[in-house]
Amino acid sequence: MNRITTKVFAKRSLTILGAALFLLLTVFALSGSQGEAWSFPLQQEQTATADANWLEPRGLNIVNLVGFVPDTYLQGAIIYYSTGSGIVRYVSGTRVGDTVTITATVYPRYVPSWDFSKFGCLGQIAHYDELGSVAPQSTLRLYDGDRNITDQITGYDYYPAGQNLPIRNSNYWERYSKISISSPSVSNGALQLPANMGCTIRIPGNYRQLTAVYTLRARPAVSVSVVGAETFVFHSYIGVGSAGQLEPLVNQMRARYGDRHDKFSLNVPSEADYFFLNFPPQPVDPYTNNNVDRPTGGTYRIESEGGLSVDHIVAMGLPLYGHWKDSGYVPGAAFLPYYRSPNRLAAPEYFVPEGVDYDPCMTEGNCPNSLLEEIYNTTMTMQIVYLKVQRVSCTLERIPVKMVGPAWQSSASSLSAPKADPFPTGWSESVQRPSIQGGQASSYTFFCYLPLIARDFCLQPPPDDPSGCPCGWFTEDGQMMDFIPAAP
Repeated sequence: MNRITTKVFAKRSLTILGAALFLLLTVFALSGSQGEAWSFPLQQEQTATADANWLEPRGLNIVNLVGFVPDTYLQGAIIYYSTGSGIVRYVSGTRVGDTVTITATVYPRYVPSWDFSKFGCLGQIAHYDELGSVAPQSTLRLYDGDRNITDQITGYDYYPAGQNLPIRNSNYWERYSKISISSPSVSNGALQLPANMGCTIRIPGNYRQLTAVYTLRARPAVSVSVVGAETFVFHSYIGVGSAGQLEPLVNQMRARYGDRHDKFSLNVPSEADYFFLNFPPQPVDPYTNNNVDRPTGGTYRIESEGGLSVDHIVAMGLPLYGHWKDSGYVPGAAFLPYYRSPNRLAAPEYFVPEGVDYDPCMTEGNCPNSLLEEIYNTTMTMQIVYLKVQRVSCTLERIPVKMVGPAWQSSASSLSAPKADPFPTGWSESVQRPSIQGGQASSYTFFCYLPLIARDFCLQPPPDDPSGCPCGWFTEDGQMMDFIPAAP
């Protein structure tokens, strides 16, 4: 294989003592441990990879920003969005050592025919030509007000983390392999979620707003710092594109005002290499029949010498110098064209601005001129945060990245089912692993608590090398932690 990988293992001191400590801890491993201490299963399967020489780029997950980026920049950000599953908005987060806790507000979508609500998690699904984002394994506690309702969750689907290729091209809404869990394990009021690139969780009943608390172990592989920020005021979008249930409203707006799409020049600090866009939700959902009056996300893009980029729909760390052309402009491309320069930010393509309530006339096409004028004149605020990302881990893999286009066809290697253990390391409380088929869950019974010797020691991370790039620096579970642009 031609995969470009770089691993540097620096000299460790006290090697003999460390090995002895590890052996001693293994011998005294606890059986069936309960409680909040982080635990590591002794038995793990080999992490699945695509066995290819490239991967798709992925955004830097919110988990990797908590504790580095001040909460004032992150609060209110939409960190998950998927049609039919609603949005998740960041409220607050803390990092104590390697333990990260994130509190978020969940806005589910209700399915009347099955009488359940669906909502997402911390990973982001890569639909169509969008970038996904991998979240590490976590525990979830779900609250309706002050009441813990986690034990009411009946199942979930998730897209496994890993160095996996898509199985379908950018014409498809669902491009990556998915696993369904029909008998989830809830212990001590918490649901165990595997590392994932997005998920959909089901709970009986009709919920409009819930609180989710995610706890996870996330050893930093990068250090992230804020080097600047810009705030922009933007309007609703009027123009072509799929408007779903709001097509009648869009037709009214276009007939009255013509097309409009706000774009903003960027003043990028010289030291910045990533950005994070915090933007408000749209107050209506155009793409579900029974949830039109619920908040949702939308598409924003970067415009450069190659035109408009692929769709971005959530707030995550994105490379400033890594963009791929929107697939709609290159219908015959197996891979989307890459370009570097972030010239302008194209505002979220919202048909209804924040602050304007849903009205049934929006789906009927008979809105009064006063409402059309309110939609046209109302403004929203978004903030782009410029970041500097620096690697601190020596165990990341340098892998070329490509975005599949409409004409791409998958190979046998990417069609294979994921083989990675979805719960490989780092669980709090009693650890159970659900079967891939969603059947009876099997329990781990032996655990080893690993001290400092498990940490990622290194003298200095390997330098960036742009040859053969654009490239990403990936973890074993498929998180892209840093990016190397192609040479100018």
